[in-house]
Amino acid sequence: MALIDHTQLFNRFELLIWEIKNSDKIEAIDLPNNILKKIDSNKSQLKKNQILAVHQILKHRNIQSQDLFYNNYGAPFLTNGLYISISHSELFVAVCLSKEKVGIDLQIKNEKIFKVSNKFINDLEKKLTEKNNLEKLTQLWTIKEAAYKYFTVGQLSLKNDIIVKQLGDDSNLQINGLGKHLNLKSKTIITPNYICSLVYDE
Repeated sequence: MALIDHTQLFNRFELLIWEIKNSDKIEAIDLPNNILKKIDSNKSQLKKNQILAVHQILKHRNIQSQDLFYNNYGAPFLTNGLYISISHSELFVAVCLSKEKVGIDLQIKNEKIFKVSNKFINDLEKKLTEKNNLEKLTQLWTIKEAAYKYFTVGQLSLKNDIIVKQLGDDSNLQINGLGKHLNLKSKTIITPNYICSLVYDE
């Protein structure tokens, strides 16, 4: 298990990405009871390691595990005043820290996304993606998931309430839900192993 990326974006966002090794079995040491319960509730060793990797990243940044808590919708918060967003996909775990609100999503490329694309792509966005283009579909998915996490209170439709207007390294999108209308931006990082998108205020 190791930190593979530590990047500052726009001098506003600190992105840290951790890679779990298949052989990893990390011990849960000095973690608060709420985190231990979260770990114990998962039978999969991979899921346990994903949670533990988050706390390895926090430790790397000298942030105490007890400073992390979750709201009723599962959105993470820190008691030290920083905003935090968390994502994991298979062996990769991403944490973004900022003084301003941010959402992050990381996904490995997986062809299973073709089977569920109609659940998150609206008619406008079909014009932005090429049919059967795994990279574009995965990017769109990460942007929408990151926007969902930016909102932090759930109850949004990925297909109807989150609208991506432009798809590129830097993308524009709207959130229309629960009486709110937000114009946001996204930054996407594409690597051979994963695609990671951040959503933030303009």
